[in-house]
Amino acid sequence: MTDIYKDILDKITAKGQTFETKEVLNDNGVTYTEYANFAESLKQFFDIGLMHNEKDWLVYEDERYTYKEVYDRAAQVGNALIASGIEKGDRVAICMQNNPEYLYTYMGIVGIGAVCVPLNSWWVPSEVLYGLEHSDAKLLFADQKRLQGLESMPDVIKIVTSYTPDSNFKSINEFLDGHSKNWPDVDISRNDNATIYYTSGSTGKPKGVLSSQKGILSTMFSWACYSTVVSEILAQMDPSADPLLSPDLAMLHCVPLFHVTGSHAGFLMSVLVGRKIVMMKKWDAGEALRIIEEEKISDITGVPTQTWELLNHPDRKNHDMSSLKTLGGGGGPRPAEHVKQIDEQFEGRPGIGYGLSETNALGTLGNGDEYVNNPSTAGRVVPPLTEIKILDNNWDELNEGELGEIAIKTPASMVSYWKNSEATSECMNDSGWFRTGDLGKFEGPLLYIVDRVKDMVIRGGENIACPEVEAAIYEHDNVLEVCVFGIPDTRLGEIVSCCIYLKPGSELKEEDLRDFLSDKLAPFKIPAVYNFSENKIPRLASEKFDKPALRKIYEKQ
Repeated sequence: MTDIYKDILDKITAKGQTFETKEVLNDNGVTYTEYANFAESLKQFFDIGLMHNEKDWLVYEDERYTYKEVYDRAAQVGNALIASGIEKGDRVAICMQNNPEYLYTYMGIVGIGAVCVPLNSWWVPSEVLYGLEHSDAKLLFADQKRLQGLESMPDVIKIVTSYTPDSNFKSINEFLDGHSKNWPDVDISRNDNATIYYTSGSTGKPKGVLSSQKGILSTMFSWACYSTVVSEILAQMDPSADPLLSPDLAMLHCVPLFHVTGSHAGFLMSVLVGRKIVMMKKWDAGEALRIIEEEKISDITGVPTQTWELLNHPDRKNHDMSSLKTLGGGGGPRPAEHVKQIDEQFEGRPGIGYGLSETNALGTLGNGDEYVNNPSTAGRVVPPLTEIKILDNNWDELNEGELGEIAIKTPASMVSYWKNSEATSECMNDSGWFRTGDLGKFEGPLLYIVDRVKDMVIRGGENIACPEVEAAIYEHDNVLEVCVFGIPDTRLGEIVSCCIYLKPGSELKEEDLRDFLSDKLAPFKIPAVYNFSENKIPRLASEKFDKPALRKIYEKQ
């Protein structure tokens, strides 16, 4: 397969072809491979959607919108933002559950050259405040729940979505009233800033990942290139096989838009391929089964937990799942047994992807027989712009099969961590390589992720920084020592567990600690398992807590 893969890739990236590439030197003197002919900006990228003008693009509950209707509404957002004083480069935040207005506002923000800041809608008010203050956001689109507790920010314009009306804030309909559906003329280039996504880091405080227009576009066209290669391989092996890209595609959009999986793999990629999006406000496996049947869903891309819940739902066999082509997963690995069962019990094939907010989700992809036969892999490096190496601590490349830290070089990588040059220099070097914090190895063309360097728990696709949770628990007066770590969970992949050693003579009940943490951490970050130790927590020779040993002890209980 490797020779066929390379032959097809060489053909479609050659001069004059759709995915023609060129070598460029960026402002930092780093040489990258770029596409010769792709869109100059996300606004130009959105224009591609007009090729599907009257086709349904967005379905949400009982609402349906064509590509043209979404496009026009986004133009109104852009014009309204400019009328409100938002200029190119200004930060504009969004914090709400998935709904159609999330798409309009995202498109309108980046379409005028402003910087979109999608904030985690699971955050508590203090975390939302942090994101707004750290990003220097001038305007916020939010639902009623996320606007509460923001009274201390009078300088931020607050617009409430029509799905959760609140007379205390200007409604989005009022905000857009009277504004043109013709896009404003703003000069935007590939290198202009586009987004700031927040991701938990090993220091505990969320870091703002600043990306350029080019970074996001590089991901979109690379995924399309990969799909073209795989479709041609399938066609050579079986001329009757359905291509991965076809006019009847429909995606079940079941992950939050504040994640790059939701915004990039779900929302933005649909523009390029003319795919219908059926959006869920909140995940429910039973409702998802109904939607798959009614809307003839071809693709699902979510965290592995979601496809596992579909597989095990008691009503699954009462619904027609024959439209499914791909059951994708990202945000964490799938157990090998899950891959096997999904492949055996669905007509659609399982897929996997690996990427980070820092790389605009670009990294590796795996699908079809290659993934099923190698279920522990994260897939192949997505061609043709991306390189991946396995490095030692000195940035030296290791040989195939050797375990080290995964590093990625791609024009899709972030510009920097917003207002955090120290964190940026720790993970990016002058040659454009980004250290991911993940441990892995190559076996042939396939990447395997073994563990994480970063002190993180990935719960159902959500990154949780252990130091942040530890810091919150340490605020309780009775806690002397605490160590937070992840333990395996069938449904969520990992859950947050903690080991606590109390101050001598003190007491603390699990329910009391949960209550204590409720206004300090988002619910998904609060530990699910509490272990109160009678002795001090075990340590390594370095005096750090022995987390590997703790995981082994408590994952068996």
